[in-house]
Amino acid sequence: MKPKPGLLSPLIRSDVQGLILAKLFLNAGEDFSITELADFAITSVPTAMREVDRLVEAEYVNDKTVGRVRLIRANQDHPLFAAVFQVVAHSYGPATVLPTALANIFGLQAAYIYGEWAARLAQEPGPVPARIDLLLVGNMNRIDATRALSAAEKTLGKLINVQFASAFDWERADSDFIRAVRSRPLLQVR
Repeated sequence: MKPKPGLLSPLIRSDVQGLILAKLFLNAGEDFSITELADFAITSVPTAMREVDRLVEAEYVNDKTVGRVRLIRANQDHPLFAAVFQVVAHSYGPATVLPTALANIFGLQAAYIYGEWAARLAQEPGPVPARIDLLLVGNMNRIDATRALSAAEKTLGKLINVQFASAFDWERADSDFIRAVRSRPLLQVR
């Protein structure tokens, strides 16, 4: 399976590569198996392995074997670590950063990235998104949710446009807004 070209950054060869880089570089210091990276990048294990092999060969990431598991980690000593971090945070970072930022929001039942960023990840052509559109579903304190996302905005270098919906409204899909969001590409991040 050949990965499709990346539309979120012209510097990244494919969305699979961008998501793998984002997972590794935005979680520098953590080890991930090839299977974990493949699951995150929504690709097959052999495709993820090929991407990782390229990154290991270029020394952007390090690998080690523990038993039968190959663990991959971003190479923080690489001279381009900071530059790669910035590129992937800006382009593919939302899929990696937002789940962590949203982890402790009481009452949050689901979270979806929609709009331009989700459309580019779904291979719809268009400009590089200037912001991240995020829909939070549930009954949560909106101020707490907005505060939790402020650090994510700094890491991503993009504005996060947050919208809220109750679980009841999301399921019924009576409003024009929710129908419009559901009719377009979505990426569930929680």
